Amino acid sequence: MKFYVFVILACLTLMTCSKDDSSDDSQKLTITGKFLAPNSNDPISGAHVRAYANGEIKSQTTTNPKGEFALPINQGDYNLVINKGKFKVEQNINVDRSVDLDSLVFNTLPNIAVVTGYYDNIESVLYSIGLFDPVSGEPLFDIIEGNQGVSRNSIQHNKHRHHGSLERNTNSNPLLLPNVSYNFGDLMDDPELMATYDIVFLNCGVSDVLESDSGVLENYVSNGGILYATDWASGYLDAITNSGANYITPYVPEKSGTSTSTVATILSEDLDEWLLQNFNISIDETVLIDDFLYSWQVIDSYDPNTAVAWLNGPVTYRDGSNIEISENKDLAFTFLHGDGAVLYSSFHTENNSVEEVTDVERVMQYLVFEMSDIE
Repeated sequence: MKFYVFVILACLTLMTCSKDDSSDDSQKLTITGKFLAPNSNDPISGAHVRAYANGEIKSQTTTNPKGEFALPINQGDYNLVINKGKFKVEQNINVDRSVDLDSLVFNTLPNIAVVTGYYDNIESVLYSIGLFDPVSGEPLFDIIEGNQGVSRNSIQHNKHRHHGSLERNTNSNPLLLPNVSYNFGDLMDDPELMATYDIVFLNCGVSDVLESDSGVLENYVSNGGILYATDWASGYLDAITNSGANYITPYVPEKSGTSTSTVATILSEDLDEWLLQNFNISIDETVLIDDFLYSWQVIDSYDPNTAVAWLNGPVTYRDGSNIEISENKDLAFTFLHGDGAVLYSSFHTENNSVEEVTDVERVMQYLVFEMSDIE
């Protein structure tokens, strides 16, 4: 008799557990969607998707290379937050069934400063991903004159070679001119002003007269700022890299690169997938980089323990005896420094049109978002 009672109780217990499990499963729903830049076209991969209730994370995931996500969730009220660093969108949502939010674009962004240069237009890349007021067209970032006291239109340059011709990189968008009253010198003289920016971009061709003050930028990055610099702006990384002893080491003689293009190997599987799945750019994990300044800054080596290399390709450059060398070099790097981060690339942008975005700009766009994500 005791045996039969035990069997009956065991069966009842199993039935109860089964019923409870089924009840839990019925509550498990899904929030799906896609996270995009404000141009409603370019997906943001690796973004954090989190659902909060009473200030606690109840469920989280990340977006795939197409910006898509599927967040498992129970019924209830949540604050949904999707962010890649300080590029963020959030909304309150009641979940009583599975929900498809379709496309979400970020509407909170970092405070960004772009310092102008003669040979680079990162401001065009930011504009092309939708960082502008949809009504006025004004950029949603500050553009700071990088060659103070010098008219950019009055200087003749003969160093920039693109597709076999000598030309200077200019910006065709009249809205992408300096839009604040202070210049780069003022910014370097005012650490409190610089600290108001989450990201500072130094275009190639910014005035080099302030490179001896690179300690200002070291303090900025150490305290949580994100610094982006290309090619000839490498001198402003001197204090951060300890004159090239840390992170990345510039090649000497400086500005000795001679090749103007290369087919570079993409060293990041995530970057390769993002380019391939969204823009059909990557072929055999390579991308054409054709935006080098003639006489560009070669990076001789980097510390793989502290820095990440993103691209590597065959290039040519001159040694101290003016003999040309051909070999593979890494071309773009990111590294953390203090509470902040740095992105440096030996190549840069030549986007002269807001309608056309080149492969190089796509790579830069990805790295901009990647660098902002230093949670």
